[in-house]
Amino acid sequence: MKKIFIVGILSIALFATSCDKMLDINENPNYPATSSADLSLSSAEVFVTSAVGGDLQLMGSIWSQFYAQHTGSNQYTGIDSYNLPNSSAYVRNPWALFYAGAIPDLQNSIEASATNEEWGFWFMAQTLKAYSFHVLVDFYGEIPFSQATQGVGIDPVYDSGASVNAGIIKILDDAIAKEAEAKEANGFVVDTRLKSDLLLDGDIDVWVQFAKTLKLKILLRNYAANATAINALLAEGDLLASDVKFDKFEDVENNSNPLYENDRRKLNTPNNLRGSSSMIKFLNANSDPRVGVFFEKAKGIYLGLPQGGYTLGSAWTTITSRAALAATDAVYLMSAAESYFLQAECYARANDPVKAKANYDLGVEEAFIRWDLDATTFIAPAGAYEFNVTSQTTMLQSIWRQKWIASVRSQAWDSFFEINRTGYPVFGTVNSENAAYVVGDLAPSINSVLPAGEYPRRLIYPKSSTDYNPNAPVAIPMQTKMWWHK
Repeated sequence: MKKIFIVGILSIALFATSCDKMLDINENPNYPATSSADLSLSSAEVFVTSAVGGDLQLMGSIWSQFYAQHTGSNQYTGIDSYNLPNSSAYVRNPWALFYAGAIPDLQNSIEASATNEEWGFWFMAQTLKAYSFHVLVDFYGEIPFSQATQGVGIDPVYDSGASVNAGIIKILDDAIAKEAEAKEANGFVVDTRLKSDLLLDGDIDVWVQFAKTLKLKILLRNYAANATAINALLAEGDLLASDVKFDKFEDVENNSNPLYENDRRKLNTPNNLRGSSSMIKFLNANSDPRVGVFFEKAKGIYLGLPQGGYTLGSAWTTITSRAALAATDAVYLMSAAESYFLQAECYARANDPVKAKANYDLGVEEAFIRWDLDATTFIAPAGAYEFNVTSQTTMLQSIWRQKWIASVRSQAWDSFFEINRTGYPVFGTVNSENAAYVVGDLAPSINSVLPAGEYPRRLIYPKSSTDYNPNAPVAIPMQTKMWWHK
């Protein structure tokens, strides 16, 4: 098949047969009709990394109020004002990267590995397929799922979000059922082929933990209905204790972290992204050293720009902190910190404060260790981030708060999901310069085009899908909640 690598504003390296043989993802190579399971997996991993590390990371960072559009430029005003038409590249690029790139490659890998009984590659591709649909359904709502891999000439139906999540669980359960065969099969695969797995170097043990942790995450969309299955996963204990990430970037054009590549290399100015005052005020209030990892000082201090404050004028141009990004920043699909926070939430909901605290502390520690920092004093008794066991509500708020902070410069797209799922941080009603603003709340964008009190809840469907698929649903406004939202 001929595959077009649709990237738009970002590009990263695809390591094809070995780590020193690279292909610029902006190129348009002609692919053979079929490809081996390992090379199809590599290609899919690049597409997924491009999607979650590029436009979705950017939108998640602004909508989670980590970053705001600078007053001195205007690249991301549409994102910061929640004004994205269905023709916007930010809407269509992620859809294309998954549906035209990752998912077809993963299906090819699944079919090729099943034919050759390469169950390790099959397990990896199944898990990443489930992950891809997870990201899509949580951003767009109803999506093509049941008919999404039936090939060309099909106008796939859009399945409900709840049914897609049930289908994702089925994919993961099918994979987990083959755990033993996957581990046995991987023992017979030569090391150079395992290196085609650009995320985990073919470590099937961690892939199994990835699948189980992703299952836990999706089950938490409805804890009450899934408590038994959740408790079974917790009792088994085989959940992520390490990161699932793409970290093979270089400080070389087209081989860098996708957000860095676009924002710092490709635009006519590297000054668009400023720290949002919603995040910086909270970090400053708690003397959190991560403020220096996430942002750059401006005139000797860390100062954020009010969300949507790009029209505030020149008085704000030189005094706000720029977002800190690096060419070699990893793109995280899941992380150890996220895994521990998920487990902490489950135990908090089960009213087990001891285990909730133990996992919460591990999550905060991992979020600090990622940046070579120490969380000990923060989680100690009377520390700024001591776990609050007063009630189930305070336990959950402790967990969700730290998950919000931990997502800066790593999993901002997932933070957007979590804010909508939990309603925390609180959706505030006044901007961060108002005397009534509560530090740690979200603040309405000064230039929001949404009705008063509304925040973005989803991406709208891209024009490329709604115009050509008669099964596409009617347009759903960006502020419309999904079935699992708070």
